[in-house]
Amino acid sequence: MRLWSWVAVHSLVGSALCLFTIGDGAWGQTSQAKGVPSAQEAAQAAPAPPTWKVSCSNSQGGLDCRALQTLFMKRTGQPVLTVAVHVAPDAQKPEMLFSLPLGSYLPAGVSLQFGKSAALTLPILNCDRSGCLARYSVTNAELAAMQKGADLTITLQDMLKKPITFVVPVSGFSEAYAKIK
Repeated sequence: MRLWSWVAVHSLVGSALCLFTIGDGAWGQTSQAKGVPSAQEAAQAAPAPPTWKVSCSNSQGGLDCRALQTLFMKRTGQPVLTVAVHVAPDAQKPEMLFSLPLGSYLPAGVSLQFGKSAALTLPILNCDRSGCLARYSVTNAELAAMQKGADLTITLQDMLKKPITFVVPVSGFSEAYAKIK
């Protein structure tokens, strides 16, 4: 993926996470690392309907679009995780981009599981004040599984190395993905 499109996704999902990391002073008053929700709070993260949206930006070749899903904390309404599926015009494979909360234990990376398939571990590429980013070249079989209803399970560790798991529903993914292909 070209740098400009990575920056566009980072900016798009990072701006939402920036609100999460600096917008609620209550996070600094918990024993959790700043930005990473507790396991109980992560279990309460929920998508806002509609679950998958399409976001496009202008590029030299026309529109550059991605399907997005953001999970929000039920209690505060703050965004906590964003998953984007992006099909670059010159890419051989679609990519999944993940915007993760600050306070993630970086050496552990992030675990990704499609339905009941074996979990994959992805490295966290970088972090800034907006959050942390990971990327994965998704296969056609994995996209097909999502289109058939296989939810995504994303697990990361907080700074205390406790696992935090998010289930990303795929309701509406097929429609959003059809628009960006």
